[in-house]
Amino acid sequence: MSRNSLFLSWVVIGGFLLLPSAIALSAEEAKLDPAQVEDFEKNVRPVLATKCVGCHGPDKQKGGLRLDSRTSMMQGGDSGPAIAPGDPEQSRLVEAIRYGDDLQMPPKGKLKEAEINALTRWVKAGALWPEIRLESAAAPPAPSVAATAGISEQDRAFWAFRPITSPPPPRVQDASWPRSSIDDFVLNKLDSAGLKPVAPADKRTLIRRATFDLIGLPPTVEEVDAFLRDESPEAFARVVDRLLASPHYGERWGRHWLDVARYGEDQAHTFEARQYPSGFRYRDWVVKSLNDDKPYDQFVMEQIAGDLLDGPNRDERLAALGFFALGPVYYGKAVYDELDDRVDTLSRGFLGLTVACARCHDHKFDPIPQRDYYALAGIFASTQYKEYPQAPADVIARYDQAQAAIKAKTDEIATFQRSASTRLSEELVSQTARYMVASWKLVNRRKVEPTLRTASVAKAEQVEAFFLDRWVKYLWPEQAVERPYFARWHKVVDAQDKAVDLSADSVAVAQVTEAARQFETYLQSLVAVRKAVEAQQNAAKAIGLEPKSTEADSSLTGIDGQVFGEIASRDGLFAIPKDRVDGLMTADLKAALKALKSDLNRLKKEAPPKYAVTHALAEGTSIADMKLFLRGNPETPADEVPRRFLSVLSQETPAPFRQGSGRLELARAIASPANPLTARVMVNRIWEHHFGRGLVGTPSNFGHMGERPTHPELLDHLASRFIALGWSMKALHREIMGSATYQLSGQFNERNNEVDPDNHLLWKMNRRRLEVEAWRDSMLAVSGTLDPTIGGPSIALTSSDNKRRTFYASISRHNLDGLLRLFDFPDPNITSDKRTVTAVPLQQLFVLNSDFMERQAKALAARLQAASNSSLAERIMQAFLVLYARPASEREVQWALEFLGEGEPTPQGQGGGALSKWEEYAQVLLGTNEFTFVD
Repeated sequence: MSRNSLFLSWVVIGGFLLLPSAIALSAEEAKLDPAQVEDFEKNVRPVLATKCVGCHGPDKQKGGLRLDSRTSMMQGGDSGPAIAPGDPEQSRLVEAIRYGDDLQMPPKGKLKEAEINALTRWVKAGALWPEIRLESAAAPPAPSVAATAGISEQDRAFWAFRPITSPPPPRVQDASWPRSSIDDFVLNKLDSAGLKPVAPADKRTLIRRATFDLIGLPPTVEEVDAFLRDESPEAFARVVDRLLASPHYGERWGRHWLDVARYGEDQAHTFEARQYPSGFRYRDWVVKSLNDDKPYDQFVMEQIAGDLLDGPNRDERLAALGFFALGPVYYGKAVYDELDDRVDTLSRGFLGLTVACARCHDHKFDPIPQRDYYALAGIFASTQYKEYPQAPADVIARYDQAQAAIKAKTDEIATFQRSASTRLSEELVSQTARYMVASWKLVNRRKVEPTLRTASVAKAEQVEAFFLDRWVKYLWPEQAVERPYFARWHKVVDAQDKAVDLSADSVAVAQVTEAARQFETYLQSLVAVRKAVEAQQNAAKAIGLEPKSTEADSSLTGIDGQVFGEIASRDGLFAIPKDRVDGLMTADLKAALKALKSDLNRLKKEAPPKYAVTHALAEGTSIADMKLFLRGNPETPADEVPRRFLSVLSQETPAPFRQGSGRLELARAIASPANPLTARVMVNRIWEHHFGRGLVGTPSNFGHMGERPTHPELLDHLASRFIALGWSMKALHREIMGSATYQLSGQFNERNNEVDPDNHLLWKMNRRRLEVEAWRDSMLAVSGTLDPTIGGPSIALTSSDNKRRTFYASISRHNLDGLLRLFDFPDPNITSDKRTVTAVPLQQLFVLNSDFMERQAKALAARLQAASNSSLAERIMQAFLVLYARPASEREVQWALEFLGEGEPTPQGQGGGALSKWEEYAQVLLGTNEFTFVD
């Protein structure tokens, strides 16, 4: 069967290919994404304020240009508009910061790559500009950080900062519809809009929805049949309880949390990249915590300060600190970006606030002063990364001893190579004349052979090519260099014909050879002086005298010192690169080095493997408050900011933290039932993953730039219930899933759609596409190849033998797996609150052509054909029950029979990887929207 006919056969089963047209942008998605506002405040506004506005702002307008508002950028200056929103390539601002040929800004130095990318990204997205003026670069310093936070009553009156209430369920018109108090709040909103909920979902749809929601796998045929036979009012509650008791529940909901925790097992960079080979311990801690229904307040505290909590099971709690410990790592001055990452992940993840937007200035929208940011940053600056051994003391001791021996042998080899390098460099001084003559011959021959390679002349003259290259550049620099010690040499060379190749002229060769030997004699005399001084210093040290200078080279001053330094010193022309030393050694030196390396290899082979560790945190060696950086610049520090909690979430001026870094006090403040955000944020996240959208549409931003809750009273009702039920996430699942709202069908209603096209009022259930993990796992499950093992080290998805859940795939920040990247897996470098949903041609090409899809199609076909005592029609019916939890219609069976050939044999695929008809049919079933979406 051709690929074209396979494509057309998709219509056979009533589903459709996952084409780009299958998913349309909703009106909500077409609106401005608050994340763009956050990106502007965090990454764009600070660059403009500190690098641009000083010369292009209210006080000064070089070139007639102002860059302190979108309008002024559009108006431009003497050279025209500065930006073309949506088109960075046509924007003068972008050209300038990229340092174009005739336009380079800022003139004192190019922006960092991240800053250039941020401004380019901003222009490409349309140059969004919240209407708040930029501070002038010449603005006065920020007030003393000792000043009062200045949070007003109006600030605290914002909905997200008000205390959680417990509103009573409202009255509704149809009192028979609600199954729980949740439904009263939902129906009240619908009543107010003049809308009515659609019909409830049928039992097959409901169990498929619930099973995917709670464990991320399709229900089995037996589970569906059992639910259909159970006609008691508690039938669905029993399904929910069974799923919540499944060990796969922790995997499904653990993945949701790992998105927030920006879980990864390495770094996005390669320079000194820290690896997290035991990162899976945090992942498995999350699974176990969720399966055990660990109270959410405890779940929060252990991830912030698990090492500081009292009680048993400390090793288990240490793994919880992977929330921070497995994060991105930065070096040098960029270490402040690492603190920023931790503040951002903490505040978005637990509090739903964009505190990191206050790194460079007071938050532009929320009551979060810059001081609050540095109060939290100081906590993490007083904390350090630590690997805790998870092995007996004797195992650790053996490993450490073996590593110490390896290090000692490595150091011995390095010392040997340095000594050999020094000896070889000194010996090369005696070849100075040879290199000078060879460089002269090379320059002469290139007069007639411009492309002549250095290696050709080096081989003929018996010198090393890379040293010869150095000598050519040294003796014939691009620009004239004053070197009086080459006066004799230049006199000879300058007298020769510049246009003629004299490399074979015996008279010319003799002249340059004599001049080169004279210089070599001089250079060797300098080396002799240096050796004599070095010997004198060593002799003085032997009798207890300290030499006047610690540098032997200090005996060579003036021109003598310059010549020695340029040619014979450890950094001179004869300095040997590390990777060249071994090749230049004599036979006896090579033999000695080989013996040392053999010893090193033996030590490495005999060394025991690294013992297990937990990547976690510990109190820092230095506990101190951080200074506030004016405009976020570490070069302009102001006063110190006491480590403490956020001002707006404190009843009065927040008290400084006194216990070590302050992490334990921070954990208690966040997990406190008096904190109005923690419960609301988590309730909203749970609601989001059940309905496809949270009651607050911006799950990690409950601030002014976030969306307002569609059902504020319901959110508070659930948050108060969440706390009252002991912060039990499983209890919250039961409340939500037991509601009539959750059990609605996805039926379309034209009247409702006209009033509420985005279903914010919850008149139906939203249809959702499976995330890549659940989609891949489902194919393994229905094909009968899924390995359900819980926990353990991660495995690469690229392995054809990997049949474990996608949850256990290796997550690389540096090189994210192609399947994950293709199907909208979030960037593990940053905290993510929701998955984007794209539909691009490459996704469908994967469904049509990938080895993975073919393997699953073959396995599914084999599973369906295994029932040899069943008719062809019965096997087709079974396929629909397995994949879609519903029976096939008569029409679907008939189409399949026509395609498969009723009564014909069903051979396996022929050679060359071709698929049999059954296998092609199985691939079609796996690639439909019905398999990919949940109603």
